[in-house]
Amino acid sequence: MKICPICKRSYADDLSFCLEDGAHLAAAYTPQKPAQEATAILPGGLRPPDDPVSAPRATAGAPPLAYTYQPPQSPERRVGKLWLIVGSVIVIGIVTFTALAGWFVWQAINKSNAGSSQAAPNSPNQNPGENNVPATVSKADPNSESQTAESTNLEWLTGVWSGDAYQTDTKTRWAVRLTVRDGTYSIDYPDIPCGGTWKLIEKNSQSASFTEVITQGLERCGNNSHVMIEKLSTSELSCRYTRAGSREVIATVVLTKKE
Repeated sequence: MKICPICKRSYADDLSFCLEDGAHLAAAYTPQKPAQEATAILPGGLRPPDDPVSAPRATAGAPPLAYTYQPPQSPERRVGKLWLIVGSVIVIGIVTFTALAGWFVWQAINKSNAGSSQAAPNSPNQNPGENNVPATVSKADPNSESQTAESTNLEWLTGVWSGDAYQTDTKTRWAVRLTVRDGTYSIDYPDIPCGGTWKLIEKNSQSASFTEVITQGLERCGNNSHVMIEKLSTSELSCRYTRAGSREVIATVVLTKKE
């Protein structure tokens, strides 16, 4: 007869493991009767300590002392748990690093956007208080035209010039007399009659452009016409007239030097 040390079930001798919990079966305890031997009686009725009669006897049929069976863990199972712990720590570290990196990148982008939005109103290409005037363009000086006329010495234009102009829109001809001295440009149209001055706009070694300002006979001559002069030779000039704000040529004349 065999018995399971855990569940206390009894099995036949041909079985080795418990069918319930798999524990190794142990042989059943069989009490044995002690041999009847003469026991010396000490004075006073005491028996020696090793006397089987004085020793406690086991109860017949009592099971042996029970114990808890713990199957040993295999090395592979312990290694698997270790790798699981290490892998969890690595994953947590990666997630934490990614979150911190994303937060720093987000902070940098916000700072960059804030800096660019603050710098926009003070762009170097636009001055506060001005209507989008480019930085490379300076404000016009009201006296620049007169200063240019006074400081410019067009030697090839100095003298008295005259000729007959032809106006295409009215198909008429009229006399032109231009006098240039000391940076002043006086114009006279004796056939109309009217006259005034030319204000220099720009010039080079071969040409010049002017704005015509009529001071006499305003009711007969248009004001603020644009005049372009080109040097043909030392004694001849080509002169073309356009209306204010237009590039269409309305009159032409070849001026010949008189003095």
